[in-house]
Amino acid sequence: MKNSNLVPKIFILLFLSLIINSCKDLDDTITYPNAEDLIQKDSELFDLLNRVTTEDDDPMTDIVCIDFIYPIHLLIYNSSLEQIGTVSIVGDDNFSAFLSILPADQSISISYPISTTLADGTEFIVNNNSELKLAIDSCSREDIITYCGTLFGGSTTIITPCVWKVQYDATGDNKYLGGYFDANPDGTIKLYYNDQIYNGSWTFLFVNDEFHMNINLEGTSEVALDWNFDRKVEMNGDEIIIQNLPKNVHLKKACQDITPFAIGDAGPAGGIIFYDKGSYTEGWRYAEAAPADLAYFEWGCATSSIANSQSSLIGKGLFNTGAILNFHDILTNYYTNPIVCSNLNNGTVAAKESLGYQLNGRKDWFLPSEDELALLYTNLHLESLGNFSNTIYWSSTENDATTVKTIDFTTGESVISLKVPALNTVKVRCIRYF
Repeated sequence: MKNSNLVPKIFILLFLSLIINSCKDLDDTITYPNAEDLIQKDSELFDLLNRVTTEDDDPMTDIVCIDFIYPIHLLIYNSSLEQIGTVSIVGDDNFSAFLSILPADQSISISYPISTTLADGTEFIVNNNSELKLAIDSCSREDIITYCGTLFGGSTTIITPCVWKVQYDATGDNKYLGGYFDANPDGTIKLYYNDQIYNGSWTFLFVNDEFHMNINLEGTSEVALDWNFDRKVEMNGDEIIIQNLPKNVHLKKACQDITPFAIGDAGPAGGIIFYDKGSYTEGWRYAEAAPADLAYFEWGCATSSIANSQSSLIGKGLFNTGAILNFHDILTNYYTNPIVCSNLNNGTVAAKESLGYQLNGRKDWFLPSEDELALLYTNLHLESLGNFSNTIYWSSTENDATTVKTIDFTTGESVISLKVPALNTVKVRCIRYF
């Protein structure tokens, strides 16, 4: 006699078996990774992988000193960390394309170990995300140091001479305005400032994940000690910001312009060429004048002598201008409270306004020295070029505590003018070297 309870029991056993096997199959298709194995799309490692597999001709973002040995197998996860697929990557282009289309709510993990090759041909094995990030970080830093080193110091194959000038920065440290660096590929460097040469060395390095520049000048002079440092820097092509809060130092690369110019030609910044010294030295060969006057400004503090602002020579306008700027910057709130100098002053400074002048993206204008101003009169004004007025123009050459050397463009004669003359009687025309 058959047991009537047997069928229900068999049915229950079959049902439980289906559930167990179904759960087992489900577990086989859903993988929950460890957090350290996962590469989220907004993670630093994901960005590094993108940079390794993408070439954009910018060594600051493009990592070229490491390469993967393919194929590489990836696991794909959804936002619930469930494995939803796999993909086999067969090359950089394939890897880059895959990373670019991966949805923001998905992530990946790599099936380790994988093999990589350095630029020198060395092959090594990477076993996890930490090792991969360490390898790419190290490689990226090597790329950046090499790239920035070539930009700063040049290379043995570059024949166009370049220097790095201390650039005016309205919120920066302008103490060494008028100075410039001549850096060499072998790590040596020279600072030219106030007719002196300071020898030293330079290098780039990473310190605590920050990109640094190290400069070491010989000697114990104030200049040498000011430039002996290891500081964080930002480098963007032909500009370097050396961080030294509260005021950073701004360097700007200037290279020889091989285009020939003649007196009266339009200059590269939109001015008018007024001087050619015949060869490229000290970071420049030509000088151009701005095409128009600035507004009326006083020369500066009415009763104080300013050190290093007395040179009349060609090539000294920028140095004089820097000295004038730094003197007034040190005075407490001079620009808003000029009475700290004299009740005759209104707080304007022709040198500062010249440095702040910009034309066609060029920011390296300044107030000419007396001899440079004389060239503006002779080479431009007498030739009816430059739209000058028959009036007096400021130079950056101080005469004494209360007066300045100026030139009357009516006659071309040198005139001694008060630093605070009658209103609208002395004009400003700025120049630049290149």
